[in-house]
Amino acid sequence: MLFEDVIGNDPVKKFFQKNSVSGRIPHCQLIVGAEGSGALPMALAYARSVLCNNSKNLSDSCSLKISEIKHPDLHFIYPVANNQDVKSKAISSNFISSWREFLHTNPYGSLFDWYSKLGIENKQGKIGKDEAENLISKISLKPYEGGWKAVILWMAEKMNASATNKLLKLIEEPPEKTLFLFIAEDESLLMDTLLSRCQKTYLKKIPNSIVLKALKNKGFSEQVAKNACLQSNGNYGNALSLAKGQENNLRFEEWFKSWVRSAFLVKKNKEAVLDLLHWSKTIAKSGRETQKRFIDYSLELFRQALMVNYGLKKITYFSPSSDFNFESFSNFIEGANIEEISDELEKAYLQVQSNGNPNMIFTDLSLKLTRLIHKAKNN
Repeated sequence: MLFEDVIGNDPVKKFFQKNSVSGRIPHCQLIVGAEGSGALPMALAYARSVLCNNSKNLSDSCSLKISEIKHPDLHFIYPVANNQDVKSKAISSNFISSWREFLHTNPYGSLFDWYSKLGIENKQGKIGKDEAENLISKISLKPYEGGWKAVILWMAEKMNASATNKLLKLIEEPPEKTLFLFIAEDESLLMDTLLSRCQKTYLKKIPNSIVLKALKNKGFSEQVAKNACLQSNGNYGNALSLAKGQENNLRFEEWFKSWVRSAFLVKKNKEAVLDLLHWSKTIAKSGRETQKRFIDYSLELFRQALMVNYGLKKITYFSPSSDFNFESFSNFIEGANIEEISDELEKAYLQVQSNGNPNMIFTDLSLKLTRLIHKAKNN
C-alpha cells in the first residue's frame, strides 16, 4: 500500500510522507477518522514508508513483505473474540490469516465487516490484557530487518483499561525506532492518559467526487457509481459495498422481469412453462447466498408493487433500469395474493438455506407463482 493508493486526504498523506523522509517520526501517533475514511490504508502506507525507507519500488523485498502482510517488523492488533476456531483467550495473532485476507479484499471495511468475517457478529470484540502482554513480548525483541518496528492498532476504542494501562508503560519508554499507530473512529472513548501521549492526526470524509472517481476506476458504471456516492456520505467502504449491491440488483431485476413475464404468459401459452423451467435452471446455477439475496429482492419488489397498486407510489423507491413496466405489473399484486406469494418466497428461502435442491425449489416456486399472480384478477 503506497500513499498514492490511499483515497483522499492528500494533506495528511503529504504530512506523513514529510515525517518519514525527514526521519522526525513521533513514536506514538493517533489517526482519527470516520468509518470508510481510509484510516487503516493510511496507517499501512505510513508504516510501509517508515519500514521500507520511503522506497517506491514495489518489487523490493521490504515492499513485497508489506503487501503480503508478512513483514516481521510490522505488528497488528485488532478487536477479536472467541469463535468456532478459537475457543478461549482469543488474540489478534490467532486470526492473522483472516486479517491478511481482510486487508487485501476490504481495507476500507467496517468493524462489522471484520466481525462478520470472523463469525462474531453477535459478540463484542475487544483488545484485552492478553493482547497487550503478547505485544510487549514481541516488541521487546530486536527488529528482524535491522531498522524500524511498527505497530498498527486498529479500532483503539475497543481496548479495555487493563490493555491500555499495560501499553502506556511501553509507550512511555518505547524501544528505539518503534512506531505506534493507533487508529480510532471516536477518540472520546480513549483514555486521557493515552491521548496525552500521542500526536493526533484527523482524516476528513472523502468527497463524493473522489469516491466517484475511485469507483469508476474499479470498473463500475457512471450511474452505479453516482448512486453509490449519493448514499455513502463520504464512506468509501460503504460506497464500494453499495456499488457491488447495485450490480447484483441489475442482474436480479433481469431475473425477476423474466420470471414474472413467463409466469404471466403461462395462462395463455402453456409452452411458457418451458421458459420457467429454463429460468429455474439458471437460478439454480448461482450460489446459495445469491439465491437467498434474490429471494429477498423479490419479496421487496412484490411489496413495492402492492404499494404502487394501492396508490402509495410516492413512498416507494424502485425504479426499473430496463423496459420492465413495473406499474402494469403492480396491477396484479393485491391483498388477495400478496400474503400467499410472500409465504411461498419465505418457504423457498428456508429450503435454500437448508441446502435443498435449488432447481426443484425454484421450479416449484415458479409454478405456484403462475397461479398466484392471476389470483387477484380472477376474484
